[in-house]
Amino acid sequence: MVEALRALAGRVSVDVDMLTESLRQARARIGQIKVDGARPPGSTLSGVLITEGAAGPSWMVANIGDSRTYRLDSAELKQLSVDHSVVQELIDAGAVVSSARRQVPFRNLLTRAITAEDDQPPDVSFLPVSVGDRILACSDGVHGAMDHSTIERLLRTNRDPQSAADELVAMSVELDGHDDMTAVVVDAIDIAGASLDQP
Repeated sequence: MVEALRALAGRVSVDVDMLTESLRQARARIGQIKVDGARPPGSTLSGVLITEGAAGPSWMVANIGDSRTYRLDSAELKQLSVDHSVVQELIDAGAVVSSARRQVPFRNLLTRAITAEDDQPPDVSFLPVSVGDRILACSDGVHGAMDHSTIERLLRTNRDPQSAADELVAMSVELDGHDDMTAVVVDAIDIAGASLDQP
């Protein structure tokens, strides 16, 4: 998956067609994995690319599955992605309240993923990049282990992005510890000469 997406790195402008082609290649690579009768492999994807749009630099947010992408700014922590899971569909239908999602026994059952068999499209959205934005991309093992306010507090109190990511993973292990736990934190500190250091 990483190798298939690496082709997008370093490009000034990335569009949905480029992302779709990279995901097609990722699916082809997944299809080459030998499983000997076991369940076919798959993956989730959530994160951002920076692309140059008509209004300037933009976050291109892409998501398939139940990994999540958040943006923290001076006002709030906002979830940018929507989980592709059965429990999210139940929440959207009003059958389960969001605060009870961790009690649903099949909460990890996905409705969309990256597999060799399915050609399911990602959700893609674009947001302008602002100096001071902090982006968090994380697996469900991280966001499922703690509530929204705890994630926000950890992101606000740890200024170094790598340390913030490490702390999120460490707390997830401490609180839960049974699922994949991955976190990446990226800060927008300078955009076309507009730096955080400027008044």
